[in-house]
Amino acid sequence: MSIHLRTNSVATEADHNFSSLDSPISPGNFRIVQSVVMVLMTAVTGSGNAFVILSFVIEKNLRSQSNYFLLNLAICDFFVGMFSLPLHLTYVIYERWILGRHICKLWLVIDYLTCQSSVYNIVLISYDRFMAVTRAVAYRAQQNRIKSAVIKMIVVWFLAFLVYGPAIIGWEYFVGYSNVPDGDCNPEFLYSKYFRLCTSIFDFFAPLAIIIYFNLSIYCNIRNRTVAKSHQMGRYSNGSSKNNEKRPSISLLLSPSPLSTQKKGHKEKE
Repeated sequence: MSIHLRTNSVATEADHNFSSLDSPISPGNFRIVQSVVMVLMTAVTGSGNAFVILSFVIEKNLRSQSNYFLLNLAICDFFVGMFSLPLHLTYVIYERWILGRHICKLWLVIDYLTCQSSVYNIVLISYDRFMAVTRAVAYRAQQNRIKSAVIKMIVVWFLAFLVYGPAIIGWEYFVGYSNVPDGDCNPEFLYSKYFRLCTSIFDFFAPLAIIIYFNLSIYCNIRNRTVAKSHQMGRYSNGSSKNNEKRPSISLLLSPSPLSTQKKGHKEKE
């Protein structure tokens, strides 16, 4: 679940659209359905990722460098399911933010941090697969370097925080005023299209380009290996067929002729 949660303003706009279109589903019923879906998503996301984390803790054989990156992704999604979604559920039920400004800041920081960290973890996992395919010998030598894996995990969280964390915490202090209305819990940069355009490069476009590059490199590497292997097998099969054609002639040269065997038989009888 690496998506940003919908804010209350978006939900209010959806309710307005339902009422304006004379939909058979009333805004109240829509919120009930939305709440039930979010409760199910919370349960599935939290329990599923909790089992992944627990299995990693219990089973020591899973503690390889590549599995540490999967563990990091599970931790991100666990926080989304157990923290971000439940707080957003109160937003949906009460139709306004009732938990105060400080909890709002904390919720936004963790929500954006975990979502962005999930994206960067996918980039890290793609890089790990890239190294496993293209640098197999060096990759096997690094599988026992757990310290290196932990450092990469920490770097992922730090870079994810730098994208939105400082802006969420200190935007209104840098600008000198707040654009967020009372009862809403939105980040201040939501009203700045230039900031959102700039951060979209680090949020979406750059990770997407890197993931595409790694996966295309993996595909091309595997394809080249397959073609080279097929050519090698073709040469081997052609060479073996030629050797098989030559062997009968050599055996005929080395084997005694029927005439010589007959002469030997006559001599033995005499």
